[in-house]
Order: sequence, then C-alpha cells, then structure tokens
Amino acid sequence: MPWDFTLYNEALNISKGFSSFNQVALLLVISILTIILLVLVKYIPKGNFNRRKKLVISMLSLALLLSFYTEVISLDKTFSLRLVNWSQKMNSEENGVLLGFFLNTTCQAAEEPADYKEKIVKNLMNDTKSAYPVNPSFKPNIIFVMSEAFWDPTLLEGVSFSEDPIPYFRSLQKEHTSGVMLAPVYGGGTANTEFEVLTGLSTQFLPQGIIPYVEYARKPMAALPAILKHQGYETTAIHTYDNWFYGRNYVYQNMDFDKFISKEFFNQPEYNGQYIRDTELSKRILEEIKKTTRPDFIYAISMQAHGPYSDKENPDNMIKVSGNLSPESKALLENYTQTISDVDQSLKLLIEGLEQSSEPSIVVFFGDHLPMLGPNYNVYQETNFFQDEINYQDYLNMYSVPFVIWDNFSSNKENLRLSSNFLSSYVLERTNTSGNMMTDFLHTLAQNGSSVVISEEHLLHENISETEISQYKLLQYDILFGHQYAYLLNPDYKPQANTDYVLGDGRALIVNATPPNTSVIEIQGENFLQDHKVYVNGRLVQTDFENPAYITAGLPKRLSRSGALDIQVKLTDSMGNVISESNTFKIESS
Repeated sequence: MPWDFTLYNEALNISKGFSSFNQVALLLVISILTIILLVLVKYIPKGNFNRRKKLVISMLSLALLLSFYTEVISLDKTFSLRLVNWSQKMNSEENGVLLGFFLNTTCQAAEEPADYKEKIVKNLMNDTKSAYPVNPSFKPNIIFVMSEAFWDPTLLEGVSFSEDPIPYFRSLQKEHTSGVMLAPVYGGGTANTEFEVLTGLSTQFLPQGIIPYVEYARKPMAALPAILKHQGYETTAIHTYDNWFYGRNYVYQNMDFDKFISKEFFNQPEYNGQYIRDTELSKRILEEIKKTTRPDFIYAISMQAHGPYSDKENPDNMIKVSGNLSPESKALLENYTQTISDVDQSLKLLIEGLEQSSEPSIVVFFGDHLPMLGPNYNVYQETNFFQDEINYQDYLNMYSVPFVIWDNFSSNKENLRLSSNFLSSYVLERTNTSGNMMTDFLHTLAQNGSSVVISEEHLLHENISETEISQYKLLQYDILFGHQYAYLLNPDYKPQANTDYVLGDGRALIVNATPPNTSVIEIQGENFLQDHKVYVNGRLVQTDFENPAYITAGLPKRLSRSGALDIQVKLTDSMGNVISESNTFKIESS
C-alpha cells in the first residue's frame, strides 16, 4: 500500500527477526537482477516510433492517472470503481494490485464530511455531557500495559494444553473487571491499537493499513496523557523496543507525555530470545511509581511475545500442545504458548508489587492484537477458529483480545465488551476522573449501549446507530484534520506539545572526571547506562561501563597531548541518532 513506503525502517528492523530473511542475500539478488536487465536492454530491437503518437498516448495516460485525484474526469465514478478500504485483500481482488494501489493513494487525505460546519460541531459538543461523578481529590496511579500479542490460546477448539498457559491472568479475571476488547488490527500494527486507546479516535474511519502515528500524529493531540497531566499526573511512556519505531519518540511529545523510556534506557536487561523480557517492563513500572511524589500515569508497551514464532519443536517447552494440527502448526503454537506463559508471570510480578504499595493504583492489562500464528492463518484455519474476516463471527474471533482491570481501591467487577477506542473513557469513569470532549462523547455513546466500533462491513451488527457514527466521524475529522472547532468551547482541551519532554529517565550527569594518568579517564556521575559512550573533545573514545555512577574512558595519545579536555557522555540509538547527552565536564590533561 502507498503508506507502507513510509515504514521502511520499521519493516527492515522487524524482518530481521525472521530466520529466512537475509538482507545481504536480498541486496545481492537485486543487484544481479539489475545488472542482467541493464545488459538485456542493449539487445532489445529498436523500433520506429511515431513521436507524435507517443506524445498523445503519454498525455492520455497522464490524464487517466490524474483522473483519480480530480473531479474534472472522474473515472472511478464513470466505471463504478470502488475502493474497498476496509479490506485490502478484497480491494486487490476486485480492482487488481495496480489499480487498487492508485485508488489507495486517493484516500490518504481524509475527505471532509458534507455537514462539517462550526455550528454543527459546537451543537454536538453542547449535547455531549459527562454524566459520571468526578472526584478531583482522588488521583490513583493509572497504569496501562499493552501486552504484545497477548491472547488466550485455549479458545482454540480441538486443541488441549498440558497446563493452563495464563493461570494468573485467569485468576484476575475471576475477581476483577475483565472482558473482550475489539482491536483494529490482526497480527501486527500495534501502534493503531495504541492510537485508539490513547486518543479515543477510531482507525475504522481511516483507510485500512494507515498508521496514524506516521501519517497524522505529527502535531499536538488531545490524548489521555494530556488529560491526566492537566490534573497533576506525571505522564510516562515505557517501551522495551527502539524509541524511533512508529515515530513514538515524536508522537509522545505531541501527546503531552513527560518522558519516554525506551529500550535504549534499560540497563543490562534480561532478554527472552531477541526481545527484552516482560518482567523487566514490570520492574521498571514499579520503579517509576516509587520515584515520584505525584500520581503516575504510565503507558507501558511490551515486546517479548512479538513474532515470529518458530515452527520448529523446542524440547525445552514446559507446556505441550495436543490436537489435530500439522507438525509445524503444533510447534508454532507450543512456542507461542510458552512465551505467553512467561508473560503471565510478568503480570503477576507487577500486581504483587503494587499490592505491597499503599498508593491507590489501577492496572489495565490487554493484548494489542492476536498473534500471527502462521503466514496464512495456519493454526487458526486448522482449528477452524476463523478462515478470514469476511464472515461476522470470523471477524470477531480474528480481532477480539482479552483484557483485565485490577485495582486496590474498589470491589468493582464487570464483564465488558468494547472496542479499543472506548477503553480510556471507561477507565476515566471508573476512577472518577474528568476527561475531554472526545472521552465525554464516548461516554455518552456507551451510556446508550454503543461501545463497539468495528469494520464498516460488520458495523450493522453492533448497537451503534448511523447518526452516532456520523457524529463520531464529524468530531474525529474536526480533531484530526479540520479547524478544531470543538476546542473553541473549552480552550483548556486544546492540545499542546510538552516542551519539557525528554527521552529516558533523567539526564546523565558528570560530577567529576579525573585527569588521565595511564591514558584512562575515570568518570563519576549519575544515570550512566550500559550503552553510554564517552566523547573527548567531540571524538568517540573507548568506553567501559562499570555501574550507573562510574564509567571509564580510554584516551588516545593524540588527545592526551591536548591541554583542556571536554568530556561528555552520549547515548545513540540503532539509527545512529544521539538521543541523550550529559553535561560537558572540563579537565586539564596532565
């Protein structure tokens, strides 16, 4: 799809996890094919072409192409072309890959609703009233844990497990509020579930495959961290992966997070395979809560259960799967199940840590999407869980993920069914915390029994009315693309980028650096990380991390003869960008 080209770095980074992907081999094949094609061009017989005919044909071709983007010649209407943006599979089948691609390019910019007017938006806002009680003096810690590909594999029919893979999660379900959340994506696209949860906006009103973080979220956005920061919360995002993935390093500032602790800021973490283990994420959440005196809002994103999952049998797996599955599917399901079992223990670590705290806290734990169990839905098809997303029940099975909401200040227990864009609105009501115009609107819909927004093709099966959908689309357009009339009634809701936003959890500080005696500089300070590197007079030097308060640096001879030395510590990410740097400390070389 057209917007996939904006995710080149993300795709390349994730593809390295697939055992069959060899970047060097791929580049070699492309290079060889390019050379062969260039050589063959010489042997193409030259024809006698009429330049005028070529010009006319070229102009006609250009006109046909431009017809997709103008109303002067509308071929899509003339030939009844239809963009099936809710299913790109059907879009390609119906229009062909090339035509489907061009039709997709026409909808990257959202179409303005016919009734989009300031008066209508204001009337909609005036009719939207939050009915739940608000308690400004009660400010519990609010923790969202979006667990990568967390799902309940025991839902598969005809498959049995030697033991329950998620016993702790299931124990929480019995005692606390839990239910089913309809995610907007399957097998990937984590950022879209995240976008819906944090903003209350729905990606169902956008072309399928669009990543709002990449295409639309490059300006201040009224999101959950902004709502809570306005009420005195410390707002922190934590993710055990690269800071730049899906542009989170910029998006989070626009959402009014105070800080973003990404993979680069974890000191010597424990890994499970190629990803940081989720227990490290739970430990970091608990650490952050202990550090602050203000109430905390933490949005944590895990990575341990990210695919791909091997289809090779692992004899070390403790949980065994039996059923009518192919050997590859059986091995793949066992490997996923073993991983998710360890994720269940990370949830236990988090909740037990919070139970020992006297601070009121609420945890919302949910999966972002179903795991991709096979390139062609292999496990799901072999167990007849779903075949595709065309059938309504198959669609529900394909996009439903479990969630649980734990707290230490109430006995509330409900069984809920909602789509991810309603999750934050529910939590604000649950904690008696005021929201903004979008969460109030969603609360009004939920009060009317409309708490699920899914694919347009299946939306008629849900309780939401056409009028409510139209109002929702209108408000979303105003916020994302329009003049933001909704903020005129309450300027406090108007989003602002956080000017104090930082990557990491505190800047590295050099307190002292001793002059080198044996070409080694000893540096004392704070917040040093394993991946920090020392720069002397702007040049990278050999660095040895000892502990968060002490690192050493080797000094080349050419620098040891210098007079004054400027010492600085910097942190660089996998894209080569400096994402954190210390103060500059000056010493005199002996």
